[in-house]
Amino acid sequence: MKKRVLSLLAAAEYLAETHIGWIILLFLMNYFTIVWQNLTQYQDTQIPVLLLDGVFLFFGACIYVVLLACVPCHRLRQLLLGLSVIVSAALAGLEIFAITTYQTLVGAGIITAILQTNPQEAGEFLSMYFGWRSLLAVSTFFLLLALGWGWLFQKRLAWPSRRGRNRIFLAVSIFGILAGTLLLKHYMNFILSGTLDIPLVSVGQATAVSVENIKAYQKLADSMENRVEITENDSDTPQVVFILGEATARGRMHLYGYPLKNTPNLDAMAAEGKIAVFRDVISPEGATVAVLRKLFTFADEESVAAGQPWYETNNLIDVMNRAGYATHWISNQESSGIWGNVAQIFANRSTTKVFTRMRESHEENTTLDEALFPLVDDAVAHGSGKDFYVIHLMGGHGLYYFRYPYLFTKFLKDDLAAPENSYSEAKRTEIAQYANAIYYNDYIVSSLIEKFADKNALVVYLPDHGEAVYDNDSNMSGHVEEHPNRYMLEVPLIIYGSPAWRAAHPEKWQQICAAVQRPYMTDDMIHTLLDLLNIHTPEYDASKSLVNAEFKVHRTRIIQGMDYDHTMK
Repeated sequence: MKKRVLSLLAAAEYLAETHIGWIILLFLMNYFTIVWQNLTQYQDTQIPVLLLDGVFLFFGACIYVVLLACVPCHRLRQLLLGLSVIVSAALAGLEIFAITTYQTLVGAGIITAILQTNPQEAGEFLSMYFGWRSLLAVSTFFLLLALGWGWLFQKRLAWPSRRGRNRIFLAVSIFGILAGTLLLKHYMNFILSGTLDIPLVSVGQATAVSVENIKAYQKLADSMENRVEITENDSDTPQVVFILGEATARGRMHLYGYPLKNTPNLDAMAAEGKIAVFRDVISPEGATVAVLRKLFTFADEESVAAGQPWYETNNLIDVMNRAGYATHWISNQESSGIWGNVAQIFANRSTTKVFTRMRESHEENTTLDEALFPLVDDAVAHGSGKDFYVIHLMGGHGLYYFRYPYLFTKFLKDDLAAPENSYSEAKRTEIAQYANAIYYNDYIVSSLIEKFADKNALVVYLPDHGEAVYDNDSNMSGHVEEHPNRYMLEVPLIIYGSPAWRAAHPEKWQQICAAVQRPYMTDDMIHTLLDLLNIHTPEYDASKSLVNAEFKVHRTRIIQGMDYDHTMK
């Protein structure tokens, strides 16, 4: 028995010795994500746990390579080892892209974008997010990988002696077993939760969630049941308009204090008292799909955290249909694709739906939001007399220079005020482009509002989420579902009541104006809108209506487990 054990030990030592290159490569390509996540995103960095992770992971890489090396067929063995490195390298490269671009690891949102993209969307995605920093990081990674591959595989590792070899091998084994034991004992929930931050686990879990979501969206379009019960319906507002903006950060609007005067029309309306401008409103998520699951349904942060699927709650379109409104979905966004899956569900449940285009690979780069004007005019002309319109803009979605015509090029990189005037030329150029996109968005939103000025109409303007645009000289431009920062969450909310509507509802307008300073998260927006329309359902909660006297002012605004007001604001 002793002879057999020694023989197995010797064989294992030999295999570890001759395959040390594979072991090191696999270890490094998986360990760096653990290090990054621990040092940058965990509030309480635990160095001992980080070291235990490293020892355990290295021991695991040793076992994995040794097991593969036991495969008797040389070609099959080399194929399996090669595939292991290739898969690890690809996943590590994807994680590096996510880290340098979004300052997060790969999540379901990024995987969904990859799985549901088409050539047109892929071009915009790469142009927007795959900048020189990401290109440099990924290129450097694969260069180091190639150099490391060449160096590690040119020669075998020279051990000091047989005794030293035995000691090293034994030490790695003992420490690996001890590290694994401690991790399993004290951090079992962490490991089982799927949050182990090696690329294979994190990307695998994100992919599983993404595929599950995509399948759910495909089924939900036909399977969501209209279970709406109207308990009170005193609505006498014939025209209700919900302008759904896109990627519009309130901190970059002159209306909210931004130095560049990029909201002249809304500024004038606010000065004349035509609109109510809410000052402290945030989105519940940082990306369109995730926001719409809560914005247009009774699902909110609390219900989702309690385990209730968002699609099991009633939605605004079904409520308005049941309340006697003809519903119209008018969109300048995709009828399908990366951002279109949840929106398409609601569009399909509307009385009418119309899109400016089909997002396909052969189309031009952009369709400006003004293309919506004739579609809105046509919908109003053929309205039922009691109509609810959702008008979905492209707003400030990247690429920013695609979102406005040349005539709206008002701001250039040299027009920026401090501290942005000291940023790099590339950053200043993109910031100026975003300012122009907001300038054009001001024209679009104000024009849509004016279309209903002579009607008995209530108009709400609310973007799905905000946008990070190199705030505080950071390297982040855009938005992402995973770990959004405050700039991706902070949005404008504007409510307009036409003269006829305000004359008919003076108390409602007074409630609106009195509420502009209240803190609010838009996962409860359905309650506010139904309150303004005097439409109630069993799910309606007055304490979640921003304009109601019973509004719960001190609700904790939680974003993916983070307290916005105390840790993000």
